[in-house]
Amino acid sequence: MTKKKFGIFGGLIIFSLAIAIALSQLPPNWFKPDYLVNLSSILTLISFSVRSILTLRILAIGAQLTFIPYCFFQPTPLWTPIAWNLLFMGVNIFNVIKLLLEKRPVILSSDEEKLYNLAFQTLSPREFLALLTVGEWRDGEPGEQIIIPGQQSSNVSILCRGEAIAFLENQELIKIPEGKLLGPTSILVGEPTNIEIKLSTPSRYIRWSVVQLRQFTDKRPAIREKLQSIVSRDLANSVRTLQELKLKEWNRSDDAP
Repeated sequence: MTKKKFGIFGGLIIFSLAIAIALSQLPPNWFKPDYLVNLSSILTLISFSVRSILTLRILAIGAQLTFIPYCFFQPTPLWTPIAWNLLFMGVNIFNVIKLLLEKRPVILSSDEEKLYNLAFQTLSPREFLALLTVGEWRDGEPGEQIIIPGQQSSNVSILCRGEAIAFLENQELIKIPEGKLLGPTSILVGEPTNIEIKLSTPSRYIRWSVVQLRQFTDKRPAIREKLQSIVSRDLANSVRTLQELKLKEWNRSDDAP
């Protein structure tokens, strides 16, 4: 046992002895049930003044635990308030457990952590983990078609490792690096595109069904807004990259003899 643990254990023993000695000095029948309802009211009052939902619910459980004995030790037990407070306490205990589970640290795999850092930092780690549950990780080889021109795509994908190339009428348009959306934003609304996207290196990416992704975000408006900002940022970066490429081509054509 370490010195710190020994000190805590010794302190608890001394505290318990002090309480026992203090109680032994009290006169008989010193305890009154009214003390319980007063303590319950104090805990309820304190719970109204805290901001943390977890702390509020714990204080509410304490208030209910002290109020139930008060009802029970009446000359005629008050069963109706006891039943209601047991129900309230059960609801609060359930939500305390739920909040504690939500506060557990989120553990991501190496690929998940990399993708989160590349594209999804606007989401909380727990929101990102929930998003991954409706997606499918896939490994691809060079030449694999991700988006077929002229066809309506039912999936949306983002690269985690590797590289892809976008083609327009068999002409290379732009290279798509890791962390970028594989395809134009039109695929998110189910419209066909004239863009073709192929993997250029061995790659790993995650793919979502557009229908399942829409169902997922419809139930989570906060995540939907964050994903919309991610897509908008990705689109803006793609447009800027295309403009830079066109500018370089114009400069080369101007420099040509």
